This record gives sequence, C-alpha cells and structure tokens, in this order.
Amino acid sequence: MKEQVRASVVQFATEWLNLEKNIERMCAFVAAEAAEGSELIVFPELADIGYITPVAPGGDLDCEMSYQEFCERYVRAASPIPGPATDALSEMTRRHGVYVVVGLAQRDATIPGTLYNSGALIGPSGVIGVHHKVHLPFNEKLFFYPGNTAEVWKTELGNIGIAVCYDGRFPEFPRVLAVKGAEIICNIWAISSGVSDVSPGDDTLKHRAYTRAQENGLYYINCNRAGVQGKTKFAGRSAVGAPNGNLIGCSETAEEDVVRVTLSESDLIGYRSYLNVYRDRRPDMYGVLCRPLSQAYVPPVDRNLEQEYPAPASVAE
Repeated sequence: MKEQVRASVVQFATEWLNLEKNIERMCAFVAAEAAEGSELIVFPELADIGYITPVAPGGDLDCEMSYQEFCERYVRAASPIPGPATDALSEMTRRHGVYVVVGLAQRDATIPGTLYNSGALIGPSGVIGVHHKVHLPFNEKLFFYPGNTAEVWKTELGNIGIAVCYDGRFPEFPRVLAVKGAEIICNIWAISSGVSDVSPGDDTLKHRAYTRAQENGLYYINCNRAGVQGKTKFAGRSAVGAPNGNLIGCSETAEEDVVRVTLSESDLIGYRSYLNVYRDRRPDMYGVLCRPLSQAYVPPVDRNLEQEYPAPASVAE
C-alpha cells in the first residue's frame, strides 16, 4: 500500500433512470475531488441509474409506472462495460491520474435483458476490474444475476477489493478479500432509512465500518447513496474504518455529501504487527462454514459425556 492515500467518499444522490445526467455529475465530482488532492474517489451502489422498485416482495412501487413498464425502462437504462459510464469516467481518471470505484447497473454485452449489480474499479489506464454483487437480497433477484467471484486488484495506491451493499453483511466475504491481500475494501451501498421495524438504524454503516475494518486489519470504506427516489429516502451516513477500527471519517447526513479521509500504510502495518489476525487464524476450525446449512453440524451420537467430563469426587467431611 502507498504510504498515504487520500480518498473521497462521494455520498451521491442519483437521479432515477437518468444515465446521462448522472454520468455528467459524477465526472464533475471526480474533477472537483481530484483538485482537492484525492487519489481514490468512491461512488455508491447503482450510482448510474438508481435502485429498483419495489425493494421487497409485497412493497409499493416508487413510481407511477406499472411494474412491467418499470422493468423494461430499467433494463433499457442500464449499459454495458465498457459503455457510456465507464468510458466517461475512464477519461476523467486518465486526465486527473486518479482511481474511481463506482456502482453500475451493468447490462450483459451478449445476452439482452441480463443485468448485474456491479462495482467497477477504474484507473488512469481504464477499467481495472469489475465485481458482480454476490449476495442479492429481496427483489434484486428479479433484476440481477449473482456474481461468483471475489477479486482483489493491485494498484499503485494499494490492493483494492470491492463489495456491493449486502455483500458486506456476510463477514466471510470481506475476509476472503482480505486473505487475497486487500488493504482497502470499498463497500458501496444503497440502503434507505426506516424501511421496516427490523431494518438497521441510520448508524449501521459506522458499526459495519468499525467491525469489518478491525476484524480484518484494513481500511473499510462504506459509501452509501443519498437523496430520494420516489417514496424512498436513502440513509446516507457513509463511514470509513481504519485497521484498528477507529472511524476516521463519517457523514452525519442523509443528504449529498463528501467525506474526505487519508489512509496510512503505517497504521495498517502497525495494527497488524501488534495484533496479527492472519497469523492467529485457525482455518482448520472453520470448515463448517463451507458446508450447506443442512450439513453444517451433525451432533455426535456415540459420545458419553459422563465419561469425558466426570463429575468431581465429593470432598469428605
């Protein structure tokens, strides 16, 4: 990892289904943050055309279209990689010598109507890598195909991995990126505020940045979406965790915002040399995590616990 990396977390308010406008505004943010000295600029999930509707089964549409009409418009608004969004952002990264992570509704270049919920890493040389969201919650399964890879890309800033929203709720996924060498994980989100009684509170990204950063000893960047889409208000409140878990940058608003932070290689090495979770891991104990849930644990049937753990002898009076 570079000795110091200046990063900007752009809590972007996407305009629904307006690819051209969103590309224009993201490019303006890249230019502005590069002028501020940022080297890594992060945008949220589906920043190019916005989120799906309804979010969950039985939910209300956020628009006046029928569900079928919305589905068709959403698919038509999406674009391939390479495509308009990555072409424009690649030009900006080349011009300013910066790196961008951005969430995109990616249209499959071969099969019409097939979409992925993607996170792209773009640098001065163009598109470096694309992550397809692995874990699809609720109605996302009706729009997107799941990914099946967890890649880490080496850049001059450091080793960067991407998680898209729900991916970050599964501790196994960031850990896979970590053991593949990730020093910076960019987790891009589009979570809304007050969806239901069982939804996380608005500070969820602070807690998740703290936990994921500390348990892996790396920088964890949570970039959430801002603004409103129909009846849905996105929660914002992006947060960045340092390797020791300290929050080094947070947004306290649901409105469009930019969080600027400096990532330090000495803090990463310092934490790992003090408490090295990789040296102390016991992967021989974790095999159960790789089995189907129905086979995860079968209690032994022939153990005699009374023999294994005999009761202590009584003490004579």
